[in-house]
Amino acid sequence: MSVTLIWLLAVGMGVYQGLNPPIGWLLAVGRGLEKRSLRALFASTWALAFGHFLSMIVLLVPIAVLIAVLVSQQIYPVDLMQMAWFLSLTLIGFGIYKILRPQHPKFIVRIRPDQPVRWSFFMGLTHCGSPVMMVPMLINLSMVSTWLVIFGASTTGHLLGYIVLALGFSAAMAISLLVTASMVAVTVFQRLGLRGLTRCWLNLDLGWAVMFILMGIMGLTMN
Repeated sequence: MSVTLIWLLAVGMGVYQGLNPPIGWLLAVGRGLEKRSLRALFASTWALAFGHFLSMIVLLVPIAVLIAVLVSQQIYPVDLMQMAWFLSLTLIGFGIYKILRPQHPKFIVRIRPDQPVRWSFFMGLTHCGSPVMMVPMLINLSMVSTWLVIFGASTTGHLLGYIVLALGFSAAMAISLLVTASMVAVTVFQRLGLRGLTRCWLNLDLGWAVMFILMGIMGLTMN
């Protein structure tokens, strides 16, 4: 898979997440209407995107460190391919699980509305699972040596290069999520108000679960 396509997939995942009300824009609109302020709305979308970013780097940065270790031990790329296959199977299993059990984890509903970073962090890790979805893509991206040269990693296994790659990859998704969620939230806030919260519901969780399965199949075939 080409480098450009992998990055576009990350951005597309962020856009999809930004369009999905349960991931955050609904909470941002509610906060904006409560405070009657666009500033409060944008503060919420920033917090939600940041929490999602944290949920990704908690998983992707350790994976990046592991990749650097494998490269430094010269057991690359065979072990990375095997890891990518295992994670792709995990994605397929997680997607099937989310189709069968689409509910949010119960502990998330106990997080207070004034803790959007914490809510988004656990939402990303446990419900939408986008950090897991991005691991096979990160592995495949790291196997493109010409890209790693830009980050100073290439075949030397330079740790910082792989960490920067993981951070950049996470930021690509988080920024696209932020932009999309902010645009949707502002539109609903200014044009629909409370009516938009009750009549314009769009749940994309089923499509997200199907995307997990498709991404897993793609991960199995693109190595």
